[in-house]
Amino acid sequence: MTEQLVPSASEGSAGAVTAAGVDADGQVLSAAYVQIVEANASPLDAGEALERRDQYGRIPVIVRVLRQPPIRPEIILLAIGLGASGLLLPLFLALRAVIIVAAVALLLVGLLSRILLRVPPGSVGLVMRRGRHERVLQPGVHRVSPNVVLTHLVTTREVAFDVPVSEVRSSDGIAVTVDLLLTLGISDPVRCAYSISSNDLDQLVHASTQEAVRTLIRGTEALDALDLGPAGAARLRETVDTKLGPYGLAVHAIAFTRVTLPSALMGSIEARRLAAVQLVEEEQEFALNQRRISDRASLLAQEAEARRASIEHEADGEAIRLARLEQRLAASPAAARYDLETSRLRVAQELAGNTRAVVSLGGRELLADLLVAREATSETVRESAAPPPAAPLASTAPASGEPDGADRTGGTTPRPRTVRPRPRSEG
Repeated sequence: MTEQLVPSASEGSAGAVTAAGVDADGQVLSAAYVQIVEANASPLDAGEALERRDQYGRIPVIVRVLRQPPIRPEIILLAIGLGASGLLLPLFLALRAVIIVAAVALLLVGLLSRILLRVPPGSVGLVMRRGRHERVLQPGVHRVSPNVVLTHLVTTREVAFDVPVSEVRSSDGIAVTVDLLLTLGISDPVRCAYSISSNDLDQLVHASTQEAVRTLIRGTEALDALDLGPAGAARLRETVDTKLGPYGLAVHAIAFTRVTLPSALMGSIEARRLAAVQLVEEEQEFALNQRRISDRASLLAQEAEARRASIEHEADGEAIRLARLEQRLAASPAAARYDLETSRLRVAQELAGNTRAVVSLGGRELLADLLVAREATSETVRESAAPPPAAPLASTAPASGEPDGADRTGGTTPRPRTVRPRPRSEG
């Protein structure tokens, strides 16, 4: 388990130091909110330490290599012991040779461990000679003199750094909260390792970025701050990069991850934007309805035009038919008159038995003809249905002065008469 070290208020300036943890190796861990951290490791473990995450998931940016003597004494002593045992002890010749070879190999390893230095990929090594920095070693294996010491491994990878800036007043006096993500890189490993510690560098990045953001927001209106884009990020990057350059740190990119305004103002802005969107939708719907009405009116006009054209076409066809009929009637008037009279007689015969049917065709003369034909047909039917008259008991000559067929009772015997239909006069 890690032990929390909390400084007391009586420690003076040291009381500003935040609580830190201690790992299993006894190394002091940076606080949880610190993003640029470093680690300590031996020369053999320096490469692995540069890839190892701490309990907060952070990877060290700088690994400080623990100092060791120029020659490793434990290996030299072990080699001397093996050589002495091989020479002094009464052993077989083959076993003695093996022990001597092993002693020589250990001696070479002890010497080569200080002559050959390995720098892992993704980092550079800082070496020191006689207490002064000598040069920067690139990734790979390098042969150096035994008095050259590897002091630091500095990463060459980019580092993501999050900076929250809260309650910044804009030019119109509204509090704006901004979150940024910086992409950092080490441009000068020597300055970054020797001029400032990792914790101080973390605080410097925070302070420089927050100051630059406050300066930017103070000259921007709140609503414009919501639309900060690449142009504002580029200006901010130049400002922060200028402040961090003397410490060997470069700012490669800055991104605005979150910009928020007070909740009341955000609700008002959202309501106005929603109203604007609804207004646009209503305008589009109104335009669509207008177009539908226009299309319907155009369709009705086309239908009316089509009906008018159809009526005109029918009228033209009827005029042509009547003209041709007049030509035929003028060419054959007798045949036309015969067809007319035949049609009249056929209609009169069909309607003669219907007592309720009255049809007027062709004027008063035709109606009179039909009524006469109906009366004649009715009298003929009654006479055929009446019984014949009885014979007189005595036949006497009619008295003088009495007309033939006169009844002795003073009446006259009616005679049947047949009414023929009068033909319709011409003209």
